Amino acid sequence: MDFILPLSIMAFLKIFLTYRLLFMAYGHLKNKDLKLSQFRLYEGDFPDKLWSARYQFQNMFEVPILFYLLCVLHIIFDNYTQTDIILAWGFVFFRVLHFFTRLKNQRDLNIRTRTYTFILSLICLSAGWVNLILNSYF
Repeated sequence: MDFILPLSIMAFLKIFLTYRLLFMAYGHLKNKDLKLSQFRLYEGDFPDKLWSARYQFQNMFEVPILFYLLCVLHIIFDNYTQTDIILAWGFVFFRVLHFFTRLKNQRDLNIRTRTYTFILSLICLSAGWVNLILNSYF
């Protein structure tokens, strides 16, 4: 049960981003800024904010998948330590910071904060996987 809340937070971030992308796309379709056919392959010109929203949405299918798998393995094997829980929360903490940074981050803003939060979340995730292997075999 120690991993349910971190997993839930990540799931709600993804759900929020899905609705955000849908509402933004609908707004552009309603205003006739875009045609529905453009969304088939994302062809043509799209507003920068819509591209940014799409990339943020896609990003949640990349590295976080490894986090979900790690948490599920911890739950299944029930072979984790307090360090694993701290690393899971560290990942979520830095991903939430990354999420909020990216929400407002457009091309004209500084990318350093976003990069640092991404790297710190990746470090927590990597350490979590190393710890899983160490706890499983040693």
